[in-house]
Amino acid sequence: MTIILILDDSATNRSIYTRLAGLVEEGVGVEAFADPLDALEWLGHNRVDLVISDFRMPGMDGAAFTRQLRATPGCATLPVLIVTAHDDRGYRVRALDAGATDFLQSPIDHFEFVARARNLLALGRRVAARLPEGLAGMQDRLLRILDSVPAMISATDRDGRFVYANAAFAQGCGVDPAAIPGAPVARLLGPGRAAWNRAADLSVFASGQPLQSQREAVVEGAGGPRVLLTSKTPLRDAEGAVAAVLTTTFEVAPDSLATPEPAPGVR
Repeated sequence: MTIILILDDSATNRSIYTRLAGLVEEGVGVEAFADPLDALEWLGHNRVDLVISDFRMPGMDGAAFTRQLRATPGCATLPVLIVTAHDDRGYRVRALDAGATDFLQSPIDHFEFVARARNLLALGRRVAARLPEGLAGMQDRLLRILDSVPAMISATDRDGRFVYANAAFAQGCGVDPAAIPGAPVARLLGPGRAAWNRAADLSVFASGQPLQSQREAVVEGAGGPRVLLTSKTPLRDAEGAVAAVLTTTFEVAPDSLATPEPAPGVR
């Protein structure tokens, strides 16, 4: 059975989201919580396929909740949909930094709620499978979902070669998407960015744990620096071994030009 967890301190919202979650697919089960700590306690002992959480909650906001969720065993790649207000750009960046997957603007559109939930469930199921070996057989619909995400998404293997990249990544690197699979990281990212990314990937392969988002300043041409926010998550095969590392990069406002710290255990 598909399980969706709803977290919102408003009883009215919990009721609405629970009803809409029941429309996502047949036989879906819903667990609704008002307190983030109760939700985290439940997640520590139960399986779930999708989390939908409000951002503004007393005691613990959506970013803090997502960060703790990502540290919970079995939740590193769990899709997390954060509900934010129209003018909450700063909150969205904070939630992305914590590991949120997607956003839904409040007041919500009921049709959009159902569509985004379905898409995230499909994406989560693919990530939970053997992504590197299954990319060639990925359905066109799922590829379109990844290509529509406003972030540079890629996956690399233990040898430091790309096994997948979405349209935003190809555009950001200025290359043909067909030329990416099998290409070394250094060829597309350049020696500077490639060194940190490779070290971070090796750290994820060694520890099996995701890396928190890191900011890096990238200077291209005559323009000012672009600030990128990058996070890394292990992708496991059917036996539970880390088969590849999923990298997600967003461009954010240049409010921090800090160079990313070395990956743990790598100097």
